[in-house]
Amino acid sequence: MIDEIDQRLSAWIGSVLGEDIEVSLLPPADMGDKMIVGLYLKDILPSAPTRGTRRPALQVLLRYLVTVRAKHPQEAHRVLGRLLFAAMEHAEYEVELEPIPAQTWQAFGTTPMPAFMLRLPLRLERPEKPVRLIRSPIEVQQSPLASLEGTILGPDETPLSNARVELSTHNLVARTDRKGRFFFPTVPAEPALKKVRIVARGRELFKEVDYSRTKQEPLIIHFDVLEV
Repeated sequence: MIDEIDQRLSAWIGSVLGEDIEVSLLPPADMGDKMIVGLYLKDILPSAPTRGTRRPALQVLLRYLVTVRAKHPQEAHRVLGRLLFAAMEHAEYEVELEPIPAQTWQAFGTTPMPAFMLRLPLRLERPEKPVRLIRSPIEVQQSPLASLEGTILGPDETPLSNARVELSTHNLVARTDRKGRFFFPTVPAEPALKKVRIVARGRELFKEVDYSRTKQEPLIIHFDVLEV
């Protein structure tokens, strides 16, 4: 993962310079007279996932601070320039040449120095999810539909108007009229036993209704306060 990118960049630096130069992944600091190329991973940035017909890979951007330390500034500048133009030529690398803020160098505890930022993607390919094969014909079972109507009565057989009637199993809602009547134009016949929730006057009532019997008998639900 990230360590593989570290190794790949270190190998790239060696191939560009064509000489045995030490690469440090530590924050830049004054390391004396020794020639050292700094390759400090400063940021991990978000990146949009790749698009395509396959499952998209996860992707982020790695942002490295590239510096060069040497006994003589001219030598450091020479090496830094070679790395800079080689990175600009690389198809996968992106170079940032904005000035490094002074606060960054203060946080590192070192004097400012010539540097550039190098960005490159890190991808994690994800395997395709297994697809279950359908080895038998698909059977579509249809449930017959019919209407469902009834009346909600309160104490003393008083019709309850504007009561909310819910068939939660089928995600259906209706309201009673002035005579306490409600109507569902289409309701699946199965299951025959329907759970009805009634909300009226700040109270609620749950009833189980035998749908098969509502076709022969009028459906009347008594909303008794004692049952709430």
